Amino acid sequence: MGYLENTYNKLNDILKVYNDKIFEEDEFKKRIDLLIGHYVNEIENYKNQIEENTIILQAQFEEISRLYEELTTVLDISKTIFSVKDPRLAVDSIINRLKNSVDFRNVIVGEFVNFSKKDITFNPIFLDLIDMEFQSIDPILKTFMDMENKRTLLREKDDINNKNTSFIMVPIQSKIKIWGFILLYGKKDNSFFLAADKKIMESVAEQLAFGFDTMDFLQDKIKQQKMNEQLKLAKQIQESLLPTKIPEFSDIKASAFYRSAYDVGGDYYDIIKVNDNTLFGLLADVSGKGVPAALIMSSVRAVIRSRIEGGDSIETLVKYINNYLARNIPDSTFVTAIFILLNCKEKHVKIINAGHNPSPVFVDDKYIISSASSFPLGIVEDTEYSVEHYDYKNYFTFITYTDGITESRNSEGEEFEYKRLENLIKNIYKENTDLIVNRIIDTVDTFVNDAPQHDDTTMLVIKSY
Repeated sequence: MGYLENTYNKLNDILKVYNDKIFEEDEFKKRIDLLIGHYVNEIENYKNQIEENTIILQAQFEEISRLYEELTTVLDISKTIFSVKDPRLAVDSIINRLKNSVDFRNVIVGEFVNFSKKDITFNPIFLDLIDMEFQSIDPILKTFMDMENKRTLLREKDDINNKNTSFIMVPIQSKIKIWGFILLYGKKDNSFFLAADKKIMESVAEQLAFGFDTMDFLQDKIKQQKMNEQLKLAKQIQESLLPTKIPEFSDIKASAFYRSAYDVGGDYYDIIKVNDNTLFGLLADVSGKGVPAALIMSSVRAVIRSRIEGGDSIETLVKYINNYLARNIPDSTFVTAIFILLNCKEKHVKIINAGHNPSPVFVDDKYIISSASSFPLGIVEDTEYSVEHYDYKNYFTFITYTDGITESRNSEGEEFEYKRLENLIKNIYKENTDLIVNRIIDTVDTFVNDAPQHDDTTMLVIKSY
């Protein structure tokens, strides 16, 4: 009886099924059997839950692995393209790298000789046909030419050539022209090309197009100008990387100003419309000046655009950019930057200040200074950056700048300094963004007068109502 009672009490303490007293041996036996049944069921349920969670985790891990491979592929290809003067020289390496991320049997990379609806003649930059007939390419190109809005062709089967083969044709297209195309025809596993394949191929084509644009632009200008004009050309290229138009939102306004001290500079800002309610903005400053700083900024822009369009959070983006720069720029170089993600629907703001200047923030009428949370970008890998969170009711104002504002000097060598800027901002922060930018730049220019300046001047103002 004592053994039965002890066994019953231990099981019931674990499962907590009964709370009354019993004294009969048969009742002990009956309840022990029931408790054992309960225990076995719970173990079985727990086992099933573990198995289900394991399956879910495996699927998530596979998805993360795939996304990581896609992003590293795009980054590697970007580095390959920027490592050569002529993007054609990078195509072999690009195709070999793509094989790790995209399954295909046949591949053609073509450069149009004289692109037009009547002329689809192309020079094959890369050609590897296993089971595709060369004459099948022209009908696909003609179908592309007939499209009013030129875009990627993605087909589950080649109804153009009456073949039961999936294909994807991506134009190498920039705002200047359509340089050529990439055609993947058939998959080794005989499945279909998917949206994920389309996404990575369009990223590759976009970077190739930029490579062609840059090469073409440089070649044309260098032929016409002497060596002292090449820096002016680099300035034009760098300024083309800045937003040509501020995205429009119903409840967000943004304004910016950029002026380099030399022909090319190391300042950079960007404003990206994530969706109708969300703005992503940043302002950055590379240590050093001239062409090296501008090259670093062009690389940063390409990576940031790719990551934002890929759906990265602001935290993940900043960590990735820091690690990318730490591995790829000289030890003596770094980048200060401030990032902002503003959702006007939720009225919530995230800011990460990576070694950048103190920047005024107005949450309704409350004045706050966003200060650097850690090292500038590119100094130490895996640096942790804290995120500032702000919720506002009526309006939110964010003002940031580079050293060209506060370190501007007049003819007596006196600097404009932050205190003078802060007092000015407190008087005008309720104005619209254009007026804020213009007042600050006019005040700085008046202070400087004719004194020469040695640093780039950049401002970014964002306001949500």
